[in-house]
Amino acid sequence: MKSQLLPIFPEPIVEYRELGVDRERMETLYARQEWKSTNADDCADYFLQIGRNLKVLDDERDLQKIFVDIINQYTTGFMKYENEFYMTTSWFTRTEANKISVLHNHGNAMFSAVYYFGLEGNNKSKITFEKPVAPQFDLKPTSYNALNGPSYIFELGNDSLLIFPSYLRHKVNRHEYREIRKSLAMNFIPKGVIGQDTNEIYLSGPPG
Repeated sequence: MKSQLLPIFPEPIVEYRELGVDRERMETLYARQEWKSTNADDCADYFLQIGRNLKVLDDERDLQKIFVDIINQYTTGFMKYENEFYMTTSWFTRTEANKISVLHNHGNAMFSAVYYFGLEGNNKSKITFEKPVAPQFDLKPTSYNALNGPSYIFELGNDSLLIFPSYLRHKVNRHEYREIRKSLAMNFIPKGVIGQDTNEIYLSGPPG
């Protein structure tokens, strides 16, 4: 008997490492941020903070271009899309020891990305993604893998970038280190003609 496993309709997530982004410049930009609490109504002491500037890279065009170029390499190379993508929002996160984020996704975007920097040594940032469709039966496998698990944890070091579909629910895991977990979050949407016939729309690029 022969068999072949065909994982159709997978959730595309890609990790880039060693981007070569100027860490000193990123740290300087990070240090200038003003912060606000997330989920303050549920006790802000448990949750991470985000920067008040939600378009932080709009005034840092050369840094912004690095990430936009990577997104477009990904969408044309891996996803085989013809449309260009542009960045809509970008913001820093600040996660102290033992703090987390709630499970969430990113609205009004097609792809999202997170860039990690500022950790010491081999310390890692952890982010968990939840399977978008719950199984009909609550069966417990003998061991978990990417096919049968309800969630998946990524561990990423400095100067690495994770790109994922914006609809995927995810959360920042409890931060295990005394040093602050630093990341830059970004959202992207396509521009130009999308669809055809009665479904066709045109999305212009960023204003200005």
